[in-house]
Amino acid sequence: MNQEYYDDWLSLYAAQRKPLVDYATKLTGLRDVAEDLVQEAFAICLSKNDRNYTITKAFLYTVVRNLVRNRHRHMAVRKAGHPDDVPWWARHQWIATPEAQVIILDRARLAARAIEDLPPRTREVVELYRFDGLTLQQTAAQLGMSVATAHRLLKEGMASLWDQLDFST
Repeated sequence: MNQEYYDDWLSLYAAQRKPLVDYATKLTGLRDVAEDLVQEAFAICLSKNDRNYTITKAFLYTVVRNLVRNRHRHMAVRKAGHPDDVPWWARHQWIATPEAQVIILDRARLAARAIEDLPPRTREVVELYRFDGLTLQQTAAQLGMSVATAHRLLKEGMASLWDQLDFST
């Protein structure tokens, strides 16, 4: 990429906004996200204006590329957290009436008690896997056991909770 020099960030923005958005769109696959990232890149460059960076097209493209990479990393970490892998009773509940709120709180209390009643090793596995978001491999390593043992304890613990917390009514 050639080194095009500009007198200030605003003239660079005027000249390069559309090509930068096109570039970021190719990297993200989403035009609206690309536009947000380009805006953020210019905001970063304008906020660092006092540091006497050489105002070049290449520098701005590097900032946009780094923002895209950061977004990809953030999305990967977020996806790895298994946000949809939370039991229904641990999710935020929209509660229409005070009576419904009492029922939800009572069910949460019963769930907490059922977890406390699990054998200690089983409870540790369930808590690390389900609430701390660790993988079975990480859970097994932290507790000093094999992955197969961690899986067996998790399966037994979840089956026990399922039996104790029969909320079908």
